[in-house]
Formats: sequence, C-alpha cells, structure tokens
Amino acid sequence: MREVFPPGADQVRRTVRRRQGIAAGLGVVLAIAAITSGIALVNDRHPATNAPPAAPSSGPSENLDVFPTPDPTAEARISAADDALGDPDKQPWVVATSGVVTADYENAAMDLAADDYQFYLYCVGEGTVDIVLKDGQYGDKKMAAGTATCSDNPEPAILPFTQPAANRSRVFLSGDARAAEKASFSFKIVRTSEIVTEASQESKTNATAAAALLDGSGLPEPAKMTTEQDKTADVTKPAGNYRVTVSCHGPGKVSFLVRTGKTLRDGTVATNGQTEGTVTHECKGDGEFSSFASITLAAGSGLSITAQADSAARNKAGWAYLVIPG
Repeated sequence: MREVFPPGADQVRRTVRRRQGIAAGLGVVLAIAAITSGIALVNDRHPATNAPPAAPSSGPSENLDVFPTPDPTAEARISAADDALGDPDKQPWVVATSGVVTADYENAAMDLAADDYQFYLYCVGEGTVDIVLKDGQYGDKKMAAGTATCSDNPEPAILPFTQPAANRSRVFLSGDARAAEKASFSFKIVRTSEIVTEASQESKTNATAAAALLDGSGLPEPAKMTTEQDKTADVTKPAGNYRVTVSCHGPGKVSFLVRTGKTLRDGTVATNGQTEGTVTHECKGDGEFSSFASITLAAGSGLSITAQADSAARNKAGWAYLVIPG
C-alpha cells in the first residue's frame, strides 16, 4: 500500500496563517494593555510636578498590527524536498510525506506490516534534524535513530530498521535552531526487498565501451546494459534465423544465458523456452564478446538474453548485445 500525506506546501500556508493569527492576537493584547495603562495615568492621584512636558517623539509611531512577511523561499524548499523523494513508479515506497521542520515534529499515522525497511529523510535548508523511529503507538521502543544534515541539495539520512510485527510506528523529528521553522523536510519508508539500486557512472561508461566492441558498418546500434542488478532483455523479431552477440567490459565476470520462447501478451518472452547457449566472460579492461549463430525463431516466439554479474562486476562492469539476421 502506498500512502502519501498532504503536500508540504499546504503545511507552509497553514504555518504562515497560524503565525499571522498569533501576531494579530498579540497586537490586540498589546493595544488593550496600552489603553488600560493610559486610563491608569489619567486617574493617577500623584501630585503633578513642575517638570516641563516631554518633547514629542520624532520617531515613527509603532504599528502593533504588523503581520510577519511569509518567507518567499519556503514553498521552493518544500518543492525541492518533494522532488528529492524521487519517482514512486521507479522506487516504490510504503509511505511518504513532507513539511516544514519544527523542533518537535511527530508522525504517528503509519501502519506498517512486519518487514525490513529503510527510512530516508531529506532536509532542504540549513541546520540539522535529529530522527527517532519508535515501534507502536505508545511507549519508547526505539527501532532506529540518526541525524540528517540540511542543504540545498540534500543527501538523505538512511536508517535501516525492522518492524517486528504489524503495528503502528512513529517518527520523531527535531530540528535545531537553524532548521526549525525554516528548513523543509520529506521522508519515505521503503521495503528493503524493493530497493532499486541506481546504475553507477562506472557501469554506464563500461556499457558504452562494451557496445563499441559490437559496432560495425551497416549494423544497428547495440543495446547497452548496466549491472546494478541481474537483467533479462527480451527481443521480439519476425520468424527467421538470427545471430546474437554479447559483450562485456570492466571488472569481474558476467554470465550470459540466451533462450528462445513464446512471446507473451505483454511483449515479454516466456522463461520456460529452449536454451540456445551460455557463456561466462572475464570482462577485462579491453572487453570480451561472444556470438551465438543460427538461432531459429518460429512465428510468435522471441529471444531472451539474461546476464548475471558476480560481486566484482556488480554495478561496475557493463554489457551489450546485438541481434541481427544470420
């Protein structure tokens, strides 16, 4: 279940309105106090003095009903905090919210199933925010704690934790003097099993180098693949004979499995098809490639190319493939 709480911009507006209300109320109280003080002076029975009257003030009169000016950058910080959460279609979250940092924020509206999670907090602005996660609607059973540093381009504070049983969980955030009522935050909770690792620049660079090994005059552009996770590429082609060439570049080893199978309605290739070939490459700095020739595709079938990287190649090496008639 994905749950998104009200956007932080509304909270900014509520905070500003609340401050204006407080300021207006304070102005009324001060005005009443001033009037009462004036009456007391009029009814004062102390004897008059011969001192000359006080000179009129040359300064501007005080306006007790001055409202605070809303911070024009507050909504921009909220938007930046929201953007930092990323795309939930690419990295699903269980719950996420954003708002203005305070000295004593608490969120107790999170029902979590028993599982392993990671908590991500982003803080846009200045200062720091202390984080405490507690299990249950009441009590002090701490699951994780840490501190986030605020900046204009925040790096998340990431706290892994385990929800031992289905229960309501609480998040406590405490901003320091620089962050409270100024910085903005967002947080999300992601199941550990659903965390998507982003491809590193090294893996992207090596994927480009692997594709260069397959380039040739008149050939289509090879497909580039990174190794942050094991991947399967499904290729659909008209019935005929094809040559599949795979390559890798960078550290470690990558194992390839090429299969043919029925093309399913969603465009993917069935995994219970026929194995056409396997190979393991020591990718190396100068790369390595292999070809599987004369693979026959029947009508309504396709190719699947699966690559598994070892620990040395994971998110460092890159690979590529090319499918051409032959």
